Amino acid sequence: MQMYCKEVQITELCNIERAEAGKIYKAGTCYIKLSAVDEFVGQIKEAGVIDNRYAVMEPITEMNTDYMYIAIARSFPKFLRRYRTTINLQFQALKNFTVIWHEDEKEQQYVVETMKKIQKEIDLVERQIEDEKELKRWYLRKMMT
Repeated sequence: MQMYCKEVQITELCNIERAEAGKIYKAGTCYIKLSAVDEFVGQIKEAGVIDNRYAVMEPITEMNTDYMYIAIARSFPKFLRRYRTTINLQFQALKNFTVIWHEDEKEQQYVVETMKKIQKEIDLVERQIEDEKELKRWYLRKMMT
């Protein structure tokens, strides 16, 4: 599958604002911390409120919000390295945030499905590691009794 993408200003895709207390945001809206910021990007799956410590990226039009989340999460670490001031991110800097965006909806869906498959495999390996650790603890307890 030949995929074409381009760099797009986040403001072309989303309304960006500081979260307002009590405001209901659309399902699929993404958010990032502004204070003591890290590379975490969150997303609400159902319409709801977002704590006012966050900057909110709410889609302007109907779109594949799972793809939007992937595009934001993928581009945010690089943006953060460039625009973070000490441990904080200035809200005004978000106007400079760009994401790599596939225009074609089929390509977007392909990316989402592929990322879900990859995440499923990661989760499986992590579960296996935890099971192995638990088995090791069990053997150690048995050995010591």
